[in-house]
Amino acid sequence: MDRFNSFIRNLQLIDLPIDNRTYTWSSKQLTPTFSRLDRVLLSPDWLNAYPKVTLSVLPVMVSDHCPLLLHARNLPTSKTPFRIERFWLKCKEFSKIVANTWQQHTVLPLHNSDGLGSTSGDQLISFASKINSLHSVLREWHRNRFNSPSLCLANAKKFILCFDLVEERRPLTLLEFKLRIMLREKAFQLAIIVEDRWHQRARTNWLQSGDKNTSYFHAVATNKHKRKAISELQVDGNRLTDPNQILHAFTDYYKNLLGSSTDVIPFNCNALYSPFNFSSDLDAAFTEQEIKCAVMGLANNKASGPDGLPNEFAKMQWDVIKPDLMAVFQKLFDGSLTFNDQNLAHIVLIPKEELALELHQFRPISILNYVPKLISKVLANRLAHHIPDLISLSQTGFVKGRLISENFITAREMIAHLHRSREKAVMIKLDFYKAFDSVSWVFLLGVLRSRGFPDKFIAWLSLLFSSSSSTILLNGQKGTPFFHKKGLRQGDPLSPFLFLLAADVLAKMLQAVSLSIPHGISSKFLNPYYLLQYADDTMIFSTIKGCAVRSLQLALHLFSRVSGLRINFSKSAFVPFNLQQSSISTIERIFSCGSTSLPLQYLGLPLTINKPDRLAYQRLIDKLDSKLAGWKSGLISRAGRVVFASSVLSTIPIYFMSVFALPAWVVRAIDKIRRDFIWGRGTSQRSGLHLINWNKVCLPKTCGGLGISDLKIQNTALLLRWLWRLYDSPNSQWSVLANRLYSKRNGSMPPLAWNLEGSFFWKDLLKLRYFFQISTRTILGNGKATLFWYDNWATNKPVYFLPKTRRPLKPHLTVAAVKHNWHALFPSPLCELLTAHKSLLDEIILGIAQDRLFWKWTSHGHFSVASTYKALITAGKTFFPCCSLWNYKVPPTIRLFLFFLVLDRLSTQEQLHRRNITVPPGCPLCASPILETALHLFFDCPFSARVYFLLGLSCSLPPVTPSGSVRDSVQMSFDKLKGNQFLTTVLATSLHTLWLERNNRIFRGIHRSEEAIADWILTEGSIFLKHCT
Repeated sequence: MDRFNSFIRNLQLIDLPIDNRTYTWSSKQLTPTFSRLDRVLLSPDWLNAYPKVTLSVLPVMVSDHCPLLLHARNLPTSKTPFRIERFWLKCKEFSKIVANTWQQHTVLPLHNSDGLGSTSGDQLISFASKINSLHSVLREWHRNRFNSPSLCLANAKKFILCFDLVEERRPLTLLEFKLRIMLREKAFQLAIIVEDRWHQRARTNWLQSGDKNTSYFHAVATNKHKRKAISELQVDGNRLTDPNQILHAFTDYYKNLLGSSTDVIPFNCNALYSPFNFSSDLDAAFTEQEIKCAVMGLANNKASGPDGLPNEFAKMQWDVIKPDLMAVFQKLFDGSLTFNDQNLAHIVLIPKEELALELHQFRPISILNYVPKLISKVLANRLAHHIPDLISLSQTGFVKGRLISENFITAREMIAHLHRSREKAVMIKLDFYKAFDSVSWVFLLGVLRSRGFPDKFIAWLSLLFSSSSSTILLNGQKGTPFFHKKGLRQGDPLSPFLFLLAADVLAKMLQAVSLSIPHGISSKFLNPYYLLQYADDTMIFSTIKGCAVRSLQLALHLFSRVSGLRINFSKSAFVPFNLQQSSISTIERIFSCGSTSLPLQYLGLPLTINKPDRLAYQRLIDKLDSKLAGWKSGLISRAGRVVFASSVLSTIPIYFMSVFALPAWVVRAIDKIRRDFIWGRGTSQRSGLHLINWNKVCLPKTCGGLGISDLKIQNTALLLRWLWRLYDSPNSQWSVLANRLYSKRNGSMPPLAWNLEGSFFWKDLLKLRYFFQISTRTILGNGKATLFWYDNWATNKPVYFLPKTRRPLKPHLTVAAVKHNWHALFPSPLCELLTAHKSLLDEIILGIAQDRLFWKWTSHGHFSVASTYKALITAGKTFFPCCSLWNYKVPPTIRLFLFFLVLDRLSTQEQLHRRNITVPPGCPLCASPILETALHLFFDCPFSARVYFLLGLSCSLPPVTPSGSVRDSVQMSFDKLKGNQFLTTVLATSLHTLWLERNNRIFRGIHRSEEAIADWILTEGSIFLKHCT
């Protein structure tokens, strides 16, 4: 299979997914074996030519292989919803058009109830009216200004090529010369526009436009469109293929789901909560700074709602739209704002699984109009400050400072403990049916009142709820709008926090049930329940003593009836620990769900008692490999591949590395994937040589590397975070559980006093304790939480490390106790050994503040993975003197070229000979018979010298001459420019252009004169200076 995947990658082919089946072959036995043996492989160019092609499986008649149907069907085409293109924002006239349209727009006066006219009218209607006017103006402007930019770019390239061909026969006239310069600049601008358009459609955040990756963006956008397109649906056993029928089916489904209220039983939460003491910020008047902060905080490169306004528009046009937005928020504060039909959202349907054909197999994501989204963002920002205090520690979703991985390691530690202790218990994994879509508004608003939320804040939420409406957006076609009567819109900034408040009721219910359980049923760790929540992902550990299981079932049933959140017990399951089959059967009857066994998937990771098996790690490797379809490597520039390897391939394993210490073979396998992708080995490209040692590639740019993550060091930095959280977050689920399991005493847990026995994860952490010890020091307050022997409070090492103190007397003494009772605690020989520490203690004045741990690798003393990684990766490394090249105003491809040049790693004849690749000697530029070296090509070659001379005449570029090594020559040449930005860009462009000329002569047989190259460099340099960042 590896060879087959390599074959697909090498030929840069796309494996077209099947729409209606998973497998294409069956063994036809009573217990059949299935496999996908039959495939259709396409090139990116073919898929771009037929972007709407689909692949489906036909019924099997005779063969054990399924016939495949490749169908170039036409998906329905409808009027594309208006949206502001991102490349418009870069045009100088765009801001002027917006300002003029906004100022010229007039709103008819509306009359108040007292009969007096109001020139402001309804502010939200006014804002929407201005947007509609802007739509019309921008459509016309786009039609006149950007009519088919791809075609214009192709024509500009043709004219440039014509001038280049003419120049080979005769010198260009002054008019022709200037016209070609204009065409080049125009072509560059058009290339940026085309690239931005496809970048916006591809929504590839890791790779920015501006480095000739248009083909990649185009291919990604085409594939994304294919994956999102829904061409078939199964409804009540009927197969629907008609687009209108599919749209109607989805509209009916979500209208019934969201457009009908849920009957819930009244529930008074006052018994669960005491009112929270909110500050006045929740219902305070809205300020300009607060609204602007929310505007700037909305993420870029996101889909726009029905009004077509991207988040970037408001950021760029803040000064223009600010008065209208301020007026809307004033109306909201006054209680006089009405949304009418403006609180509208498009619902886009995202498949939750690979072969999604049923209505419930899609996740509805709401894309809101801009103003309702902004209001939600402002209210969410206000609420975010209070969420950590409002939500139980069992919940880690959407709460600042809490981690999804904390739930996983806590669950794993609980499992390990139950396995070791032989305690009888169950672990229940709950599945909520359409959780966000099912929350009752009556229940949620009641919870907010019980918790003491201000009436005005609740009224704002009620207004947002009652005015919310949606329409299904399917393959670009819009369905009939409908109003909501329950649920929280996924995609609304407020929804996560509101869901947490609803889900927190379950945590409080279980706490109340625990108090009512008779004494003696609880154990040390199960009291009698242990709850873990990540948004709606819920796991409960429960003892089986007494009535604990039955009480849990009743609590879950009550929560479902009062909240509207229906538990899908058919998809829920429980894992029994140390139970007889009779007990398991009883629990199955109580919960009406089946039992299962470990390992199982929890929060996307394999939950096991022991370390994951090889298959679990292989899934991670395969996931990375699937991100590297060969066509991607062929369509991305090398600079883009470096960014891809750094941002995508290096971040996919991070979640895994946060909770597992990766085995060496896994690190090697992932490094091979990243390494081969960067250098293109195994592809049809000529650039398959690994130009730099991988260890050097993984160094930071300041140390002479490319900044690709070193996975082993990254893994260490991520795991160290759990040791830090034992101190920094002592009340977190993980810290409390770890203290109970592994601390030799209650309270402080210095690394050298930890229990050495425990789960495999704990043992992996213990391997890091010495580095953790030398990376921290204690800032003394009152000295009561700092251990004299084990904590790093005095020097660079704990007292424990001193000779003859490895078995300290009274190991749990605190600094405070020792300071006040020195002579009473230590015998004379030990006092003499600790004389220096006695002097330090005498100088220390203890206060009343709490002791705190200080992380040495940050200035503020708080742990961060980035600072730890930097400390580990840069240890013993020297500074790279040419790292400023990464800031030059040239495209990323040229920066990467300069980096290779400085290291003398370009594939010159000298470097090829070192790799035992034989090529005939000779400089391609000056035809000198010597062996080509980088030093000769760029600094000794008469051809290059002539180009530099012409540039010196045109723009006063200083002479470019050799100075020892290639690195010294490059550094000296740039140092001569004394930071002149234009000359720096010209020199960087010159070196790269000479390299391109050399390659064109060798591989394409194309030659240009020194004058033509110098003209090209000046034109390109001017364009780069203007457009590159």
